Amino acid sequence: MSKKRRNLIILLAATVLLGGLLWLVTGLDDGNGEDDAAHTSQTSDSDHSRQSGTLIDAEQDDLQSIVFTNQNAKYTAYIDEDKGEVAFKELKGFSVNSAFMEYVWYGVAQMTYNDIITTTDADGYNAEVYGFDKPSLTVTAVFSGGRKYEFIAGGNVPGAEDDVYYTLLKGDNHVYACTIDVPFFMGDSYYLNDDVFYSYDSGIESSDITIGDITLSGKAFDGEFVMKVNKESDLSSPMYGYDYVVTSPINWPVKKSSSSMLVYDLTYMMADDVVKLNPTKAQLKSYGLNEPSLTVDFVRNGKKCVMYCSQPDKNTMYVMLKGGKIVYMLQSDSLSILHDLSPENLYSLNAVSISVETISGIKISSPDMSVRLDVSRKKNENAMQESDVIYIYSSKANGKDIKYSLYTNFVKQLNNSVIQHWNVKAPGGKADVTISVEYFDSYNRAADTIKFYKYSDREYAVVWGGSPVNTVSSTWLNQLLQNAGQL
Repeated sequence: MSKKRRNLIILLAATVLLGGLLWLVTGLDDGNGEDDAAHTSQTSDSDHSRQSGTLIDAEQDDLQSIVFTNQNAKYTAYIDEDKGEVAFKELKGFSVNSAFMEYVWYGVAQMTYNDIITTTDADGYNAEVYGFDKPSLTVTAVFSGGRKYEFIAGGNVPGAEDDVYYTLLKGDNHVYACTIDVPFFMGDSYYLNDDVFYSYDSGIESSDITIGDITLSGKAFDGEFVMKVNKESDLSSPMYGYDYVVTSPINWPVKKSSSSMLVYDLTYMMADDVVKLNPTKAQLKSYGLNEPSLTVDFVRNGKKCVMYCSQPDKNTMYVMLKGGKIVYMLQSDSLSILHDLSPENLYSLNAVSISVETISGIKISSPDMSVRLDVSRKKNENAMQESDVIYIYSSKANGKDIKYSLYTNFVKQLNNSVIQHWNVKAPGGKADVTISVEYFDSYNRAADTIKFYKYSDREYAVVWGGSPVNTVSSTWLNQLLQNAGQL
């Protein structure tokens, strides 16, 4: 059952409870086979009286246990004294949705019936007609003092609402029409919590969850794709300002938007549905989790966590945690990026990344041009607060003053290069274009030399220090040179 459907059920059931309505009906037995005094109506063998009445009127605090079996599973409900909440013995140790379990618990203390249909000794009575030969539900509720109430539900009553069932009570020969809430008919996937990482977050507020280093592997990745939390504090470093950097297979920053979305997916992952508890090997194979298409190995709240993912189609993803016993299903619209992970979606697209505040000079050289940009700065003596401008800048092009905004726009264009191909083979020969970058002394950074080599008719390869060789478009580089010549 989908999460939206279950949430609707919670809302409806809560409305019923708050309104003081008694919504489940069943039958009773005083433990000796005698009719309970709370049973208020009788009928002839074939009379359809169309009367409602009360079957059980007991104190909720006296309820000790409920055992119910439906066509999905068998459950034993009790009060966990340590936690002070309803628990199922069969789901002990798992994260559960306590609201659904409480509807089962509090629904049996006070029960009503909608109608009396007939009696089991009526002429022509046939249990199969009412579905009692193959019950959809059997319930045993035990109260203090040894009081026990047992009933079975057969099929739906024709023409009535979906939640109205033929019901037979032990020790009573009447067939009732009873409204029975949907939680009684559900299986493991209904009761289990949709929070995929619940077991990792015990006692931690969602706002305090931290995601550390991330390693990705699978069919979209050639080996391990290692993402480290970026601790670079040097403003002049090409890695500065990124949340994560890739350390393998190449050293390169991760696009901030992509790392933010991935961290979000790994932080707030609510499944659309729980599909299987304790899956067998055959069932894991049916979900594609025997050979996951993606494995995410990451640090969550300081603890290592491994998640296996499979994607049978573009809209659906199954996930399971290592050491966990639950298979979850998520629709692609529940995930921001996890369903579409690849190196290309994670790598920063900028072939060059240099903070404009750190640069003291730039020289652009090609066979057709040579441009020298110089920047000077002085402290703003009028700065009074941290938010005030610290430095006042001025710039020159080949020794002539130019507007500082023209210079900063050129650096923005330099940083706005879009990578076409990552980690290509380094070219040989002489560079077609060279851009040298110098830094203010306060950064203690040596000058950088960025060289561009013809790679194809449409691309140039970029060689920059120890960075991997990537390519940019010829159109971008030609436009950059044209703008430099106009400074």
